[in-house]
Amino acid sequence: MDNRTEETRQLLTRYYDTLLRRKEWNELLSHDFLLTGTVARESRGRDSYMGNSFFSLVRGAKVKEMLVVGESAFALVNYDLLSPKGKTMASDIAEFWKAKDGRLNSIAIFFDTAAFRAFLA
Repeated sequence: MDNRTEETRQLLTRYYDTLLRRKEWNELLSHDFLLTGTVARESRGRDSYMGNSFFSLVRGAKVKEMLVVGESAFALVNYDLLSPKGKTMASDIAEFWKAKDGRLNSIAIFFDTAAFRAFLA
């Protein structure tokens, strides 16, 4: 395994380990962090990502699979969610990551949007 692969794996391991606390993310994410995928709209900026309302729904997360090659990574993550109305949902989300200069630089997420909308309704 090359150094970039190991560095990216360590970044992601730290990210998922601190996911629920979100207090240690500043050092992991680049300032111009990019969020894309099946989200309502693309966003740029670490603060924008960290303030995403999705995180207020997360009650737990488990990485089911992870593949890292250099500064690119894929993770299949099962999230336990709780809606503002008290409904619960377990959702598998595919997350495609890019790292750059020792920080996580972007994520493209893909999930079942119809099930998620029904969960929030």
